Amino acid sequence: MEDIKLLKIIPLFKGFSTTELANVSMVAKSKLYEAHDAIVKEKARGDGVYIIKSGKVRVVKTDSFGDEHVLAYLGRGEYFGEISLVDQAPRSASVIAEEDTECLVIKHTDFQNLIAGDKEIERKFYKAFSVVLCERLRIANENLTFSQEITRLIQELEKK
Repeated sequence: MEDIKLLKIIPLFKGFSTTELANVSMVAKSKLYEAHDAIVKEKARGDGVYIIKSGKVRVVKTDSFGDEHVLAYLGRGEYFGEISLVDQAPRSASVIAEEDTECLVIKHTDFQNLIAGDKEIERKFYKAFSVVLCERLRIANENLTFSQEITRLIQELEKK
């Protein structure tokens, strides 16, 4: 029941009935990670979504010089790796446990099998997934515009 309550607050499962959430929770597995464990590694094949039940993680990307950049800190009720429910492309970043962390993990294959047998879950998931991606695209566009503005300001200052 605790897992169903957690799934209910995840935007990817917005609009799911309690029965549908129970079906999703049946393919989910709890996994414990110790502080400093690499939960997922950048460039590794995506294998599923991770929903944080407890603890805290750091999302990091390594640049071409080998320097690590923190993209985000995530905690209870937040998630990562959701794109790999749809495809299994390489991970775009690593996720490291900042402290002992428990995740609810839904593997790609298990989720694909679930939605293959339940078209209503499939429809609701892809609708919610589209909304999440649109929101992230808007944020990325804003960040890109801001980055370009900063670059232009730096160039103007260098001229002076």
